[in-house]
Amino acid sequence: MKCVLLSHDSELSVYSVPDIVADNLRGYCCEFADKWLWTSPHAKEYHTETGVLYNEHDFIKYLNAWILPNEQSLFVETLNDVWGTSDIPEKYKGCEWFNF
Repeated sequence: MKCVLLSHDSELSVYSVPDIVADNLRGYCCEFADKWLWTSPHAKEYHTETGVLYNEHDFIKYLNAWILPNEQSLFVETLNDVWGTSDIPEKYKGCEWFNF
C-alpha cells in the first residue's frame, strides 16, 4: 500500500491505496471520472440533471467496491492549508496527486 493525495478543487485528502493504483493513479482516476461515472449502471446515484456530482471519496468507494474489493483503500487524513506542492508535509512529498 502507498499513500496518494486526492482532491476535488478542495483540501487534499491522503489515502492509502494498493500499489498498482498509486503507480497508475492518473489512469484509474480518469477511468472513474471519464468513463465509469458516465456509463456504469452502478453510477446512477452520481447523476444529476446537469451531469455527474462526485468527489475523491466517491473514487475511493469505487475502488473498494468495483476495482479492488480485496485490497481496501483507506482514508489517512486531510491536509489543511495545502494548496501547492511546496505546502505538502515532508512525509507526503513524492506521493502521487490527482485533482478531480
